[in-house]
Amino acid sequence: MGLKSDPRRLPRRNHCQEGPGFLFLATQGGRPPRRTQLANVAATVRRRRRALRVWTDGGSIADVCAQASCSRATLFRWRERFEADGIEGLLDRPRLGDHSDLDPVLERAVILVRLLSSWNSHRIAAEFGRRGIRVSHGAIDRLLARHGTSRPGVTRVPGPCYERGFANELWHIDLKGPFFFQPAHRGPVRTCHFVALIDDYSRFLVGIRAVPTRQAAPVLAALEEAVELCGVPLELMTDNGTPFVIMVEGLLTRFQRTLAELRIRHIRTQIDTPWTNGKAEAFWATLQAEVLDRQHLADLAAAEVAVTAYATYYNYHRLHGAIAWLTPAERFDGTPFTDRGFEHVPSLASAAALLAELLAA
Repeated sequence: MGLKSDPRRLPRRNHCQEGPGFLFLATQGGRPPRRTQLANVAATVRRRRRALRVWTDGGSIADVCAQASCSRATLFRWRERFEADGIEGLLDRPRLGDHSDLDPVLERAVILVRLLSSWNSHRIAAEFGRRGIRVSHGAIDRLLARHGTSRPGVTRVPGPCYERGFANELWHIDLKGPFFFQPAHRGPVRTCHFVALIDDYSRFLVGIRAVPTRQAAPVLAALEEAVELCGVPLELMTDNGTPFVIMVEGLLTRFQRTLAELRIRHIRTQIDTPWTNGKAEAFWATLQAEVLDRQHLADLAAAEVAVTAYATYYNYHRLHGAIAWLTPAERFDGTPFTDRGFEHVPSLASAAALLAELLAA
C-alpha cells in the first residue's frame, strides 16, 4: 500500500550491505565505515614529519601550515607529540567510538533490532531499558557509526506543541486518504481511507477504522464506538475537511449535530496549520512507516485487520518518546507495561526468540 500521492512508492528501510572489507547498515545516504589503510597512515606520518622538518629548518609557520593544510594549533600539537613519543606521536590518536564499549552479544542484538525496526538510538535504548537491559543511546550511536549508518544532514527543528492535563479532555480525529491497495493484474485501482481518534494527553489510540469513502456515516460509527469504549471527551478537534464541517454559515453537518447531542465541544483548526492537529498527523506518519510500508494489503477487510492489530501494539506495547518512553495505555488508564521480550513488536516478532537467546546469554 503506497502513499496517496504515489501508489507505487517503495519503502526506505535499513539494509545490511557487504563489500571488500566492510559490513555496514545502510539507510538513505548511508556509507561504509571509515577504514584507514596502512598506505594512507604512512603517507600521513611522512607529511607531518616533513612539515616539522621544514619548520625546524627555518620555514615560516604560515607557509608550513599552508603546505600541510593544517592550523597553527595542529602544527604545535604535532611538535609536542613528536618530541614526546617520536615518530609514533604523529599517528592519529584513537577517537571516541573507534572501539566498542558494549558486550559483543548486546552489539549483535542492537544491530539486529536496528536492521529490522529502523529505530534510532534513543528508541533502542528506551526499549532495552524498559526490559531491564541498561544501555546508553550514546553507546548505540557509536556502534551504529562504526557500521556506517547515515546521519541526517539537517537538524530537525520542532514546531509549536501543547498537551492537555488529563485523559479524555481532548481527542483528535482525522481522516486520511485515499490509500491505494496493491492492484491485481490489470484490475481496477481500489482505495480506502482511515479514520483515527487519538487522546491528546496520553496519545492513546482511542479508535481506528478503514473506511471505503469520506462519507459521514463510517466516521460517526468510529466515533460512537470510541465513546462507548473510552467515555465521552470534553472536546474534539478536527480540521476543516469533509465530513467534519461545511462552509455555509448557520448549517451543521451530521457530524457536528452528533457532537452537539453528546455535549462535546467541537474545536476546528485554522486553515493551513497542520501542527494544530499535529498528534494526528504524527500518527499517520507512524502508521505509514510501521504498517502500510511493511504490508501488502489487498482489500478493505485486510486493511481493517491490519490497523486493528496495530492499535493493540500501539497502545499497550509501543513506547512513545513524547511521553517519556511510556506506552499510551500507561498514561491513559494506568495499564502497566509488562513486556520482557520483543514478541509483541510486529517488525521484531520473527526474531523475538533469537533476541531472547542473545539477551539471556
